[in-house]
Amino acid sequence: MNFKSMAVAAMLVSASSAYAGGFVDLRDDLATLSAANGGLVVGANNPLRDKLYLDATNYTWLSGYSSNPAQLIATSIAYSGNSGAGVLTLLDYRINTNVELLPGVAQATIFDFVFRDSSDNSLVFGTRYINLVNNSQEVNFLYRYGFEGFDTSAAWLFLSDYDLRMYEAGRTDDHSFASNVGYDDGGVRQKSDISVNEGNPYSGLYLVKTDATEYILGDKAIGYYQAGEEGQAVVGGFIGGFVPTVAAVPEPSEYALMLLGLGMVGFVATRRKKQNQA
Repeated sequence: MNFKSMAVAAMLVSASSAYAGGFVDLRDDLATLSAANGGLVVGANNPLRDKLYLDATNYTWLSGYSSNPAQLIATSIAYSGNSGAGVLTLLDYRINTNVELLPGVAQATIFDFVFRDSSDNSLVFGTRYINLVNNSQEVNFLYRYGFEGFDTSAAWLFLSDYDLRMYEAGRTDDHSFASNVGYDDGGVRQKSDISVNEGNPYSGLYLVKTDATEYILGDKAIGYYQAGEEGQAVVGGFIGGFVPTVAAVPEPSEYALMLLGLGMVGFVATRRKKQNQA
């Protein structure tokens, strides 16, 4: 679906958001299921019927990143949908430039975001892929990594009227177009067709919500893959960025030091009190 179609779809969305979707849980049993019966979450060409689509009702833009469709960063995004409403507040972001798809070709800029969702205080990891070179190369799949042991759900939204929708989502690291794919606990795949040649240079903001409580920088955070849909090279890669984690639990020795420190504070306070009373 090219950007002209998406612009028309965006106008439809502004007219009514009654059928907008929301964050959809990604199942852990998709290895035995097909896309037709729930293994992969499949979106729709019309955002008003797309279960993965969030209707963004208001943006607050980061200064200097609010006019060029290829350089949009929102510090907060108010959204609504069938699953409820909330505000995504930006916690952190990274801009990865000159990302190669073919060896030696600076193909793309990838934006990496972490938001906090006001509806449930969850962390939300966001990806936006900007294809910059008209050389018939495209990205069919984007990935987020590091979700081993965490629950995940997926959604997407427009940052501009030129953004391309997310076709489907699932917990897999598969690189094929098969409807039956292997489950991967650590990876979330989000399908699209991001191509300058086809008029789809900008992805939407692709989101993964998790029950993780914290985030850190990891060596493998975002993946991208060209699956050879139109005979191109089958190639991809990954970059470092934000990955989920849990709050660190202090070691026993650290607890001992904390208790010792509290004891010293109490001792000093008691001694000063006695001196003041003398």
